[in-house]
Amino acid sequence: MRSRLVVAIVLLAAFAGGLMLRVMVHSGPTVQAVVDGGQVQDFGLPDLHGQPRRLSEFAGSTVVLNFWASWCGPCLEEMPAFIELQRRFQDRGVQFLGVAVDEPEAAQALAERLGLNYPSLVGDLEAMDIARDLGNTAGVLPYTVLIGRDGTVRARLAGKADEADLERWLRELTAS
Repeated sequence: MRSRLVVAIVLLAAFAGGLMLRVMVHSGPTVQAVVDGGQVQDFGLPDLHGQPRRLSEFAGSTVVLNFWASWCGPCLEEMPAFIELQRRFQDRGVQFLGVAVDEPEAAQALAERLGLNYPSLVGDLEAMDIARDLGNTAGVLPYTVLIGRDGTVRARLAGKADEADLERWLRELTAS
């Protein structure tokens, strides 16, 4: 019985290690257009300081809505690129908006450590419900939704974003 348990643990560890290796060597997925993207429903959550905020505050902007968590490695890897892209594209009407699937204290500490230059809302299960409503049926983090100025979903991305790919999309969305 004990040897079966050891074999099961070794197999599970090998599987987990293989999965981690695949994630680490696989470059970020590409942003793919959404055909027939629907209107994004407004939602509200508290921000990092506990103040109520709504997605509708950013109506008329191109919104990069990113679901993240302080314990999510790929989330932490893509956030510096988001900070840079927010800085470079804010004058073109682009607004990054984070949604932390986390405890408020952990989310705020990470935002301060990284120097987050865009607002982030905080929710736990409610945030994942919002992500699911926006197409994240697998519950993946990070998860990013590009929302056009007209409020329609233009693209979705499950997993770590590729900075160059996202920049190309932002240039296309803000060219007009």
